[in-house]
Amino acid sequence: MRRINLLFIFIPVLFFTLFIIYRGLNRNSANFFGVAENQETQINLDHAVTVQKINVSEGQFVTKGALLMEVNWSALAFKLSSLSHDVSELTARDRLSQIEIRNNLNKYIALRAEKAEDIQARIRLMESENLLNQQLFENLKSLPGNESKPSSSVYETRLQSLRQELRLSLEPIDIEIAHLQQELKLSHIPAQTEIGKLKNEIELYEKEKDHLLIYAPSDGLVGSLHCRIGENIPEFNALISFYEQSPNTVIAYLHESLSLEIKVGDSLRVTSTLHPDETCMGKVSGLGHRIVEIPERLRKIPEIKTYGREVLIQIPSTNHFLQKEKVILQRLPVSAFSFLSLLERAFPKTS
Repeated sequence: MRRINLLFIFIPVLFFTLFIIYRGLNRNSANFFGVAENQETQINLDHAVTVQKINVSEGQFVTKGALLMEVNWSALAFKLSSLSHDVSELTARDRLSQIEIRNNLNKYIALRAEKAEDIQARIRLMESENLLNQQLFENLKSLPGNESKPSSSVYETRLQSLRQELRLSLEPIDIEIAHLQQELKLSHIPAQTEIGKLKNEIELYEKEKDHLLIYAPSDGLVGSLHCRIGENIPEFNALISFYEQSPNTVIAYLHESLSLEIKVGDSLRVTSTLHPDETCMGKVSGLGHRIVEIPERLRKIPEIKTYGREVLIQIPSTNHFLQKEKVILQRLPVSAFSFLSLLERAFPKTS
């Protein structure tokens, strides 16, 4: 009885293990076709230009930094001239404003000096008269019978009046001088801020001059030329197509029956159908979200319409595939390590 119970336990476990191994083997047996694609770059500009010179032809191989074409932006010279004129005008206006404020400041400084000198001269004259009178009274005091003391209260009153007049005369002038000094200090700030903005715009437009010379972004092939010399090209319209030298992407279609067997991040062997020795490893980078008709060239039986899911595979740029070359994608056979991993998942260790 005990042997029968063990048998009933062992048989389901055995079937489950075989099922796991079968799924692993089946998953790794998926193979399908794809096409090697070069990364295409559409070169355009964000403003309308006129083509001046084209230095390459379609299909030509060029190295990184090679001059592909030269274009002209007619509005660029006008914009730079207009901005430079605005900067000059603002600079001149700022200088005139500062000269006017400085002239007013100098005028008030001179007025202050004049009023101060006039009143201080009167004060000095009053003080001299007071000193002279005191000396005269001192001389008269020495005469017999004259012992009266001179009174200086009148002079003190007059001196205080003059000092008060000096203060009241200079106080509003000092306020105006301080105001003009502050205005002179701050008057150029708005103009300098606006001039700074205009100069930044000029700098940006100067950088745009570099974009009028179109260089190859990397080693690669010239694709289509979408323009001719002398042609006016609207903004964002393609000027030239550029392809990297080697394909870096494979576009493949996985039959719908295998749609769930490939996942993003899976590694696949990519092999040329024309040259089986040309091979490399790729990694699944994307999966389509719908079932579409597989192109005739990529069907296992071209005459029969089949449907599948689009798969994108990234491959290293060091490969030797041609653009649009047909390749076959295969999953590597299950390794011993993978087999052991499957067994460990089927029979987890228990503590």
